[in-house]
Amino acid sequence: MRTAIFSTFALLIGTVPVLAFPTSEVPTSESDYIARVKTAAPVDIVAKATIVMTQDGKTKTLQTGANGFTCMIIPDGTPLCADENGMTWLKALMAKSDPSNKIGFVYMLAGDNGTSNHDPAEAASHQHWVHTGPHVMIVGPPVREMSGYPRNVDVADATQPYVMWPGTKYEHLMLPVANAQ
Repeated sequence: MRTAIFSTFALLIGTVPVLAFPTSEVPTSESDYIARVKTAAPVDIVAKATIVMTQDGKTKTLQTGANGFTCMIIPDGTPLCADENGMTWLKALMAKSDPSNKIGFVYMLAGDNGTSNHDPAEAASHQHWVHTGPHVMIVGPPVREMSGYPRNVDVADATQPYVMWPGTKYEHLMLPVANAQ
C-alpha cells in the first residue's frame, strides 16, 4: 500500500510552482490572492480548481473549477488546494466535528507556518511545535490503518513522512516534498 501511495503521489505532483513559505498575511486584492494560491499546488491543479476567497466572513468564488479541487488561503496565511474529501475533512476540523471516513488529499506546496503536533484544538500553542516545508497531506480516519510512519507528537525530522496529530480523530499523513525546480 505504501508503494502505491508514493507512486500515485509522484504522478500528482507534476509541475511544481516556485515555492516560498507563506506569511501570516492574507492578500486582500483578488490578483494578489490568486498569485499566492498558485503556490499551493501544481500549475495544472490550480488552473482547473475552484479558487475561493474569504473576507469579512463572506466567501467569494474567484475561479470556478472542474477538477474537484478547491484552493484557498487559510487564516494563518497558508495557501492550500484540497480535493472534495480533503475539503470535507478541513470543514470537520474547523467545526470540531467528526471527519467523514473517506481519504482526502491536500496540497500545501508553499509550506506552512507551523503548528502544534499535540492536538489540533491547541494548534496555536507551541507545545510539540512542528514546521513543515512544502508537503502534501493524506487525510481521513483510514490514515490510522497506514502503518510504517512515525506517530510521535515530537517530530524528529519534518523532512520525512510522519503522522500529524497522532491519536486524534484528525490524524493525517504528512508527506514532505522537495522543491522540484
